[in-house]
Amino acid sequence: MTRDRFEIKRWARWLGTFIGFPLAGVAARLVAGNIDDVGSAALGGLVGGAVLGAVQAIVGGLNRDEWLRWTGATAAGLAVGLTIGSGAVGFATDTASLMLMGGISGACVGLAQAVSVSMRNVDRVLWAVATPVLWAGAWWVTLQVIVDAERQHAMFGASGAVAASALAGVLYALRQPRPQSVVVRSAASNGSVVAS
Repeated sequence: MTRDRFEIKRWARWLGTFIGFPLAGVAARLVAGNIDDVGSAALGGLVGGAVLGAVQAIVGGLNRDEWLRWTGATAAGLAVGLTIGSGAVGFATDTASLMLMGGISGACVGLAQAVSVSMRNVDRVLWAVATPVLWAGAWWVTLQVIVDAERQHAMFGASGAVAASALAGVLYALRQPRPQSVVVRSAASNGSVVAS
């Protein structure tokens, strides 16, 4: 029962990270404007990714020693992903283009995040595979309510962010840290340390 409560708490914390997506979009717009060329995509992705990563790390409850790695990985992943994704669709803002851009951005962010912190290999794979799907879906959800997609936003809106965060939260709640090596003293009394 305690484990069930703990996982629900982790899921709820991750759901709260949805606020990082609109904040990332605002930050990207402030520094880069419309995402309409390679430079604005790279800069907007870097700044937006840093904001998103910091919010996810802190609000989501990552260990403090993982905050900087997660934030840096998210910033780098979104800078690369948004540059490739927006360029691949020619900076278009129709539904299919934004979903593809979201999928590519999510793939880069998901992979970068998955290798940035300690977790089991199965969790790494699940995170890296799920993130592009969730981000493409988040763009679809956002486009059902957004009225200004032609402004070439760096990030989907709050409606898509809630959906993506709720589903990603399931993976996050089930994520387990990678087992640490156990250090034991050798019985040979020679003082050597053996890692198993």
